Amino acid sequence: MNRERLKANSLILLTVFFWGISATSTKIVLQEVPPATLAFIRFSLAAGLLWVINHMVHPKVVLKREDRKRMLFCGAIGITAYFIFETYGISLISASNATILLASIPIFTLFGEHIALRRKIKPVESIGAFITLLGVGLVIGKTISLQGAFEEVIGSMLLIGAAVSWVIYSIANKALDKKYSTLFNSTYQSIFGSMLLFPFALSEYSEWGAISLLSWGNILYLTIFCSALCTFMYLTALKSLGPTVTNVYINLMPFVGVMTAYIVLKEQLYPLQIAGGLIIILGIFITGFKGRKVFGEGEKNLLTQKS
Repeated sequence: MNRERLKANSLILLTVFFWGISATSTKIVLQEVPPATLAFIRFSLAAGLLWVINHMVHPKVVLKREDRKRMLFCGAIGITAYFIFETYGISLISASNATILLASIPIFTLFGEHIALRRKIKPVESIGAFITLLGVGLVIGKTISLQGAFEEVIGSMLLIGAAVSWVIYSIANKALDKKYSTLFNSTYQSIFGSMLLFPFALSEYSEWGAISLLSWGNILYLTIFCSALCTFMYLTALKSLGPTVTNVYINLMPFVGVMTAYIVLKEQLYPLQIAGGLIIILGIFITGFKGRKVFGEGEKNLLTQKS
């Protein structure tokens, strides 16, 4: 593995760690702050922070007119749509189940690249996708059978919607990666995304109230680490590894998310949930065999070079 790919793999692992904790952190804030308002606050703050850094690093780089629509689209899908789906979803289901469900992202990535990039899905990828789907199915099935609540079904579907949004974003962002730096893309997508989040937040005006120091601490964590830093690290890894390989790492989020929810929120774990998480991680192991050439030094990444 060359130095660039080693860096990319390290960055995506850190991203998964921070994002894995984010569901628990979000759950804590949602006790005081409504979903869309939380998403707007964290991305408004993140956009401001990224703009200052970007202005210092790229003071003369401007967004070209022909790229404005795509940048706006990426902000709308990767920030606004994703976090509306995710935050409302987390408000309805447990933090541990939310992170496990987001592990379905690689499945949709395979189909997304097949449709958009006309890439053939290979047998080993189909096996990995099936295994991941089986693990996710165990988690959803156990949740519904235990609680039988309609909101659990709605919350689960919202998290699946978040996964689909992120895959669309990953593919759409490829064209921008060829023209601008990851910092530049992160900045403008956060700006556009937070602007589009404002109407949703304003609709929750009647629910606004005082915010405790504990919630502000979690908001700052979500802003600095999960929104600003992780977006930058994800895009950096995405440029080097491509969407399919990068999103495979998202499968590690259930392990981090479930353990954090268990320790911090005292959420109860059930055997089928644990089994589902282990099965999802098994999908990573199987994909790893295929990834030897992908991660290997000097090898062309056949998974992501078709465009």
